[in-house]
This record gives sequence, structure tokens and C-alpha cells, in this order.
Amino acid sequence: MKLKDKNILITGASSGIGEALAKITSRMGARPILTARRKSRLERIQNEILQTTSFRPEIIPADICKGKDRAKIQAHLKNKNIPLHILVLNAGITAHGLFEKLDMKVIRKTMELNFFASVELTSLLLPFLQKTQGTKLISFVSTPSGLYGIPERSAYSASKAAGQVWMESLRMELKKDSIRTCIFCPGYTQTNLRTSGLAADGSILKEEQAKNSHTPEKAASILVRSIIKEKRIATTNLSGFIVYWLRTLAPALLEKMIIAKTMKKPC
Repeated sequence: MKLKDKNILITGASSGIGEALAKITSRMGARPILTARRKSRLERIQNEILQTTSFRPEIIPADICKGKDRAKIQAHLKNKNIPLHILVLNAGITAHGLFEKLDMKVIRKTMELNFFASVELTSLLLPFLQKTQGTKLISFVSTPSGLYGIPERSAYSASKAAGQVWMESLRMELKKDSIRTCIFCPGYTQTNLRTSGLAADGSILKEEQAKNSHTPEKAASILVRSIIKEKRIATTNLSGFIVYWLRTLAPALLEKMIIAKTMKKPC
């Protein structure tokens, strides 16, 4: 897939991987359409892209967890007659805590944003992809912990795993429409996920960045290559690659490795 002159709608585009993806793809000749809750940040990114390219990205301030906002995104494309080539479902939230201590509202909120909001938005935008000529693509930004459940990440892992299986189903169903899917599982990345996610009781997380984290630009560049190559699934580091293969070839060994890494002290 070539990105030049392709319209690429990115959710969660106001920071992190979404912001980096918008800037990288615009430099490659793509036309990003940015959506996120924070209008001021979208306007900043819009202006920064305009300074380095001749293209002014479309911005759509919206909370994709709200039905009226999802309809707003759909109406924006329809009213401006904008064809859609690539949809990147990047918006998400993390949740940390032992299952026995998790407030059920935390699980529901995590599933709502990471899974249901993406599903419902895709349902609204699918007709735009179907009527656009050539190869199209939907990418779901997931995590290696969606490939195999991680201790203290049950809500997060479950929400991303649901999205991954959904993508696998869509890939087969939409092949007739020349629509591909790409599951992107970035390892630790320097985003605000750890300072905007949810603790077990529903409060906001305040955790330091993980060691050896990728920059958002690095993760986004890998995602861009994965989109161009139309990869079914892509990871950003060796850990993700190991999880992907060991979950089927040696699940018992994988479980031991995960426990040794994540549960070093009594909870």
C-alpha cells in the first residue's frame, strides 16, 4: 500500500503514537484526519503539520465513547465528501490492578474505549472504506499483553484481546472489499498512558515510564511500515515477538516467564 494521497483517519491523535503517526504520514504525502477529545492539541498538531507540508489536516474534536461524537465524525466525512483509505484505531486507555481489587466500573470503562467505541466507530465508517477504490486498511493499536494475559492487567489485556480477535474476523469478512487489517502491538512507549490510565479503584494512574521505552516516533514509524506492507500483525520489540510465538508453541513456558517478570514481589 502506498500512502501518498491517501486519507488516513487516526483516533487518539492528540498525543503519543497518534500524533507521531499523523506527522510521519503527512510527510509521506498522506492526508491525515485527526480526531481526539482535546481541540487545542489537535489545532497545535494541525499547525505543526502545515508548517512542514502544504497540506492542512482535517481535525474533528470528538470523544469516540459518545455516540453523538461518533456520528459527528461520520457526518464530517459525508458532508465534505472525503473518501477514506485507512482507519487507525489508536485511542485507548490502560488499567492496572489485581482482578480481586478491580472496581467493575474500571473494567467497563476500559472495555468501552478500547473495544466497543472502536467497533461502533468502525461500523459507521465502514461504508466509506467500502466505496473507496483500491486497497484499504483498518489498523487496531493493541499491545503484547493483548496476545497473552498479563498479571494486574486483566481488564486491559481482555479489552485489547477482544479487539484483536475482532480484527482477525474482519480481515476475512472484508477481503471481498479489498480491506485489509493490521493488528499493531507496540511494546512500552513513552506516552501518557501510564499517567492517564486507571488504577484498580478508578483513580488516575501515576506511574513512571517503563525502562527501555520506545519514543512515539519510533513506534509510529514501525506502524507505518506495517501498514505499507499490509502486515496482519506487528510488534515493536523482541518481547512482543516472543509472546506472539510462545502463546501457541509453549504457553506454559510463556506463563512462567511472565510471572517471573511481573510478579517479583507479593501483592
